Amino acid sequence: MAGGFASDTAAFLDADTRVVPHRALEHLSSLSAASLQALASAAAAELIGNSCSGNTYTEQQISVDNEALAAMSAIVVTLARDGGVRTPVDQRQQLYTLGVEDEDLQMKLIPVLASVVPSVERVLQNTSFDFAHVVDVNWRLDYVLRSSSAGSVHEPLYFVQLNCSHLSPVTRWLSIRKKKNLYNGLHR
Repeated sequence: MAGGFASDTAAFLDADTRVVPHRALEHLSSLSAASLQALASAAAAELIGNSCSGNTYTEQQISVDNEALAAMSAIVVTLARDGGVRTPVDQRQQLYTLGVEDEDLQMKLIPVLASVVPSVERVLQNTSFDFAHVVDVNWRLDYVLRSSSAGSVHEPLYFVQLNCSHLSPVTRWLSIRKKKNLYNGLHR
């Protein structure tokens, strides 16, 4: 996964567009290494879902505006998503691509990110948005005998089997009305 967003940035962003806004970079540059560590830890905690509603960690440890936290979150999640970037040269190149052009800030961020990115990587590895797709439909028409005091009638009943990607087949018995609803739902 190395490269990922960083190698594709030029295709999507023009030269004046930054992933990390300039104002946020100025704020990050003014922070000490300990404050950057606290900010990165807070960003990682938010990303992996470890923050509690009663926890005011970010407010007590560091006074930071939302833009700086969002910038740090963007940096952390991008590095975690691109996972394979491990050498300092590659990390500096990726930070530069994200808009972090200040070499001093890059050097302060590399050890900070090395401590928080692995936990976010683990969460991203277990996160999937792959939805099943119907790849095949098998069906059969049967008749069911319904009888009442008024007489008996053969009612059509459809046996439908949907084969979905990455899942076991889904099998249903459907009336004509339910079959039409299923058919209309699949065509949307």
